[in-house]
Amino acid sequence: MPNEFAPEVLAAFAELERAGFVQGDATAQPLDAARADTRRFQAFLNGDPVPLREVEEVTIAGGLRLRLYHPDSPAPRPALLHVHGGGFAFGTIDTLDRWKREIARDAGVTVVGLEYALSPENTYPTALEQVLAALRWLREGAASYGIDSARLAVSGDSAGGNLALAALLRLRDAGEPLPRCGAIIYGMLSAEHDSPSHRAFGGGEYGLSTAKLDWFWSQYLGPTPREDSGAAPLRADLHGLPPLLLLAAALDPLLDDTLKLAPRLTEAGVPHTLRVIEGVHHGFIAWTRLLPQARAAREAVVESLRRHLG
Repeated sequence: MPNEFAPEVLAAFAELERAGFVQGDATAQPLDAARADTRRFQAFLNGDPVPLREVEEVTIAGGLRLRLYHPDSPAPRPALLHVHGGGFAFGTIDTLDRWKREIARDAGVTVVGLEYALSPENTYPTALEQVLAALRWLREGAASYGIDSARLAVSGDSAGGNLALAALLRLRDAGEPLPRCGAIIYGMLSAEHDSPSHRAFGGGEYGLSTAKLDWFWSQYLGPTPREDSGAAPLRADLHGLPPLLLLAAALDPLLDDTLKLAPRLTEAGVPHTLRVIEGVHHGFIAWTRLLPQARAAREAVVESLRRHLG
């Protein structure tokens, strides 16, 4: 298994080190301090805001806060709900702000972010229920915001990939209309950590570690068993899902979650495309300001949205 960072990644790491930005680590810091470090790190990656026609916020039933990124394209527009990562315990509505703006601009869709409830303060299934609430609002109540409820997509990265996939499964099981397509980006899909990618990349030298993932799962699940297929969707029946784009980082302990998901989708008859980006680490899609690999992954998402949403 190749284990070398791309030169551009090493240069970006050096830039971050010079600027004094580090990712928070709840296994080594108080949670509030770790979250504050992560917010500063993410703000640096976002940089100056990418211009859009309009960015507005909406609070829907239950007090769930959404942010709508509107591009310069005529309404009604397709919409993408993106669920941010952070191990269910980190991240805010500002996470991936740059990426969401770039997707809106390049794909001509309204991108929607949400401020879902974090663990350990809120355990499974609170965040999942909020993602479902956001999808249902987009389907039933967003027309006045220029959104075409018949042309929806959902995506998520890391823990957000878990929530996006689990939400699709919940909608399917409830017999509700599904989004037209989805993107699962280095999804945190299983709490089982005895895999080649965990053994190769889980020691911490590539950023995300098996120890951090174990902590994240413990905080998120609370009393829910780790093998519960609602919380760990890699264990679920995957039939009946819409077309999915799978993106993975080659230097990521979670790589095997995506590599295991692809053949299970094939077995279930779900159309999908798998791309593994070489030389990059978990979380790399936030680095579009610094990495050509992140920009290439962004373009893969844009192409998928154009193909499926029109």
